[in-house]
Amino acid sequence: MAALTVCNFATVDGRYEDDEHDIASFFEHQHPEYRGADSFDHHTTGLLREAGTLLLSGRRSALGNLGYWAGVRHDPDATAIRRDFAERFESIDKVVVSDTIDEADLAPYPNCRIVRVADSVDEVRRLKSGDGPGILVLLGRVLWNHLMRAGLVDELQIVTFPLIGGGGVPLFDSRPPVALKLVGTHVWEESGNVLMRWRVDPD
Repeated sequence: MAALTVCNFATVDGRYEDDEHDIASFFEHQHPEYRGADSFDHHTTGLLREAGTLLLSGRRSALGNLGYWAGVRHDPDATAIRRDFAERFESIDKVVVSDTIDEADLAPYPNCRIVRVADSVDEVRRLKSGDGPGILVLLGRVLWNHLMRAGLVDELQIVTFPLIGGGGVPLFDSRPPVALKLVGTHVWEESGNVLMRWRVDPD
């Protein structure tokens, strides 16, 4: 059975994005010693290498990320690890969960297919029933909160950045009926980022 892993960045106070649905404001008071550190890029690229399917969701988030990473592939100023991520992002099979995205929206981007919100739980169950590489969710807070409530998330990885949001969108939109078992931690001294890996069990 294929495992479903969620990985998300969060601020120290548990914020996913600001009230404008962006994260740039969170970095206004980043410690100067951490600027330019790319440990999170390396970590998520490693997860992408191991995955067989990437789940994206929501019109703004999905199309925004598809467009952004398509541009990074040919950006001479992008770091090597971000170009690596962008190439893997393009080549991996992507399932886009949305009721408003259509085939024309995805035409510029390869290896994408659409699943409607009402069908998303059944589709993820089908993906999980197969063998082979796992399923990965990066971002997609609304989707993975929904999948966690449905008992379909196997591992939750939260990478806490040394930033304080002070407001914005919380990481969780409810309290799902799950119990978390800590299976690993890691600290990247060069960035101040702290990874916590939790196995997600039904409560």
